[in-house]
Amino acid sequence: MDNSDKHAYCIMAHGNWRQLQLLLDMIDDRRNDIYLHVDAKSIDDYKSMGGVSVSNSHLELIKSADVRWSDISQADVEVDLFHSVLQSGNTYSRIHLISGADLPIKSQDDIHDFFKDKKEEFIDIGTPKQYIRRIKYYHFFVRNRRKYPLAELVRKILILIQVPFVNRLKHCPLKFAYGANWCSLTQRAVQEIVDKWKLYRPIFTHSTSCDELYKQMILLANPSFAFAKEGNLRYVDFNSKQPSPKTLRMEDYDKIMNSNCLFARKFDINADEKIVFKISKQISL
Repeated sequence: MDNSDKHAYCIMAHGNWRQLQLLLDMIDDRRNDIYLHVDAKSIDDYKSMGGVSVSNSHLELIKSADVRWSDISQADVEVDLFHSVLQSGNTYSRIHLISGADLPIKSQDDIHDFFKDKKEEFIDIGTPKQYIRRIKYYHFFVRNRRKYPLAELVRKILILIQVPFVNRLKHCPLKFAYGANWCSLTQRAVQEIVDKWKLYRPIFTHSTSCDELYKQMILLANPSFAFAKEGNLRYVDFNSKQPSPKTLRMEDYDKIMNSNCLFARKFDINADEKIVFKISKQISL
């Protein structure tokens, strides 16, 4: 097998080890290498239950970090995963960033066939104005905004104070762009992100949910990258208008499998194990 036909899966996980093992079983293929990050808050539990395993893929567990929602720590870990991929010395035709709550909804044969000879970046990218405040103003206490309601209140008050006179984008070398963080990129795009992260990280330090900004903004600054019209090929349901997508259930099965996507999120085997096992069985046929 030509090494350039290989795919890399970069996975961010923080629990639900039975489901994580099932996910790895679904992508365990000699054509895939897997790079796994387990959140520092969960790593002891992960190790105590014996971790996860694969039979055909190479699996690498990277150093754990304490990831917090909407904090720059999520972007840092994504870059760490990408860096591990590049440091491996392997050549990959496609690098997928997924979470431990994702599942492929196509077989590995179908996924590899789909990406064969494709050069575009499969990532959501747009410039919706409603999200520009994520980086236009300084966001403080982001790391603790979920845990401490007072921190979130102070963060919002400080943003209101900044509105009349602060615009961090005015002198920013990158143009604003936004999209879901989960993506399937070429190795050249991943190299670009890793190479530029140290330079541009200060721009994103006091933003919020920068994992949905930095990849898009860095790649958009280089006109040599082309972006696929299909987006990131992930099925997700945000119809509830909540910050997190709906946990998918059996009622969603037909919509998921009839979509033109390759992956879907999010699933919880403890909430509805039937859909998880049904998808796993379907793509193994």
